[in-house]
Amino acid sequence: MAKEIVCRDAGYDCDFMIRSENEEELIEVVQQHAQETHDTEMSQEDIRGAWKTV
Repeated sequence: MAKEIVCRDAGYDCDFMIRSENEEELIEVVQQHAQETHDTEMSQEDIRGAWKTV
């Protein structure tokens, strides 16, 4: 099953969304986006707690 992260769901005014069946890829992309766009770091646990299964 695919996992999805949407910045707006986390309260950011940002159109970023990623959906992937590869959890490691999703984590890597979200961590990079969070750092580069929002100047914040997200742990793997934070991301796993934030994604939705779609």
